[in-house]
Amino acid sequence: MAVVVKSEVNSNAAVIKSLPKMHRSIATYIKYYERVVPLVLCDNIINYGFNFQASTYSTHSGRTETSEERVRMEEVWIKKGNLYYDDIRAAYGYTIKQYSQDNPLFSVQHITDFRLNRYTEGGFMSEHVDNIHHSHGQQYGYPQVSVLLFLNDDYEGGDFVVAGKVYTPAKGSAIIFPSNFIYPHEVKTVTKGTRWSILAWLM
Repeated sequence: MAVVVKSEVNSNAAVIKSLPKMHRSIATYIKYYERVVPLVLCDNIINYGFNFQASTYSTHSGRTETSEERVRMEEVWIKKGNLYYDDIRAAYGYTIKQYSQDNPLFSVQHITDFRLNRYTEGGFMSEHVDNIHHSHGQQYGYPQVSVLLFLNDDYEGGDFVVAGKVYTPAKGSAIIFPSNFIYPHEVKTVTKGTRWSILAWLM
């Protein structure tokens, strides 16, 4: 809570003498955790024959479009009852627990389905924010945070940039950050190999 003290020079002016106790920089709400996804699970997901489709981007109206100017990536959704769903859910549960310990006011009421992302050579995701109510058909509400799991690191390029901070994630790691406009993010172009990740939004 901020401390407000009346100025001795001008009794009509309230002067803020201290920052709020909870004041923290933007970067402190971006968390990177290693050893979240078992390596064998990473390999199993990568090697499974999923039926991928070209990725789309969503608008606030719920409209989705395919545009290689915005994103060049393939995707498939992993839903409850699908192979690997429970294992992926466990990795998200661990990430949520860690983030909750770092941010005691954080809580989760809903997790979307999991989107498996595959970026081949030349793939990228342009800068955007995730705070869209109808993103990819979900109707629950606006995302509170975005969470990415990284399944491999044997590729070149493809750095993840969020709020100006650049990450080269290790295999099995996770990144979690708020979904609002303060945290624009992107995936740089993959120059060699194939980049695999999983995305979900938490409400």
